[in-house]
Amino acid sequence: MTSTEKNPPPVVPGRSDRLLLLGVARSGTRWLATALGHAEGTRMVKEPDNVDADPTGTGVSRLGFGPYPIIDRDDPAPQFRALWDLSFTNRIPNKPGLRRSAARAALRLPRGIRDPLLRRTAQAMSSLPGRSPHVIVKSIYAHFYAEWLISHYDPRVVVIQRHPLNTISSWIELGVHGFDLFDRPAVRERYLEPFGISAPGPNASVTQRTAAWVGLLTTVLSDHVDHHPEWLVVTHEDLCVDSQVRIREVCDQVGLTWSEGIERFLSESNRPGEGFSNIRVTREQPGRWRKRLSDEQLVEIDEVLAQYPSRGWIREPQRLPEMAGDSR
Repeated sequence: MTSTEKNPPPVVPGRSDRLLLLGVARSGTRWLATALGHAEGTRMVKEPDNVDADPTGTGVSRLGFGPYPIIDRDDPAPQFRALWDLSFTNRIPNKPGLRRSAARAALRLPRGIRDPLLRRTAQAMSSLPGRSPHVIVKSIYAHFYAEWLISHYDPRVVVIQRHPLNTISSWIELGVHGFDLFDRPAVRERYLEPFGISAPGPNASVTQRTAAWVGLLTTVLSDHVDHHPEWLVVTHEDLCVDSQVRIREVCDQVGLTWSEGIERFLSESNRPGEGFSNIRVTREQPGRWRKRLSDEQLVEIDEVLAQYPSRGWIREPQRLPEMAGDSR
């Protein structure tokens, strides 16, 4: 019997039928959520709040909820309550095209009709037979309303982080955008001014602006973790070392049952891939930034992240595989 079997890790507090996975874009949320979604009696819901966020970063679609919504803990936010009621009932469409079509149709209705209708729909769907015992919902947009989610739904929470250089280089490579985050008064007042952080200027390079976006978003998640030490924080690079063992440990800590489906997914996804796919050669992931970033970019990133308390981490690990001693 192994030491892990003798002393199993404590299960993360929260409702056993609800798991919320949070992280910054390109930090491994899809890979981990998909793996956990193959656990016995489990279904994964992909980013229900990613509805018509303008991918160009030039604005917010009038039909969608917009990227990185700011919702205070005590805000009724009925349209979001309806969205997340449906998500945690395990009934929201998982196909992006179908989900967007349903969202567009609902959002065209007058608010006085739409919100009660969606709430009643969620309540009716939750009573239907055939619901999975566990629902995993992952989000890369919930940074500024995570407390609202916790207060309404009490899920078990996992936060995944990735080496900031890997995250930033992936954002640059794929053109991921931070939208209007630095133009929002609430963001400036709550997260920039208290730390004396300067928003990127109009002449900032893509590398500098990207580093600032990642620095801000990881700082927000770090603040949540400070207030919720019971949340499970995992590091992408660590999960990549021996994914079968490490993700089995995550399952144990969040109360999910390991399955052959998880093992098969991890094995089949461990091959060359690119773009937004979650297919990658796992052992190559920890040091990918070394081939993506120039020395000049590393200097730019270091100067930007030096302003942020966690320097691009949510919780900086004591050591990293293939990167021990490298904290840039």
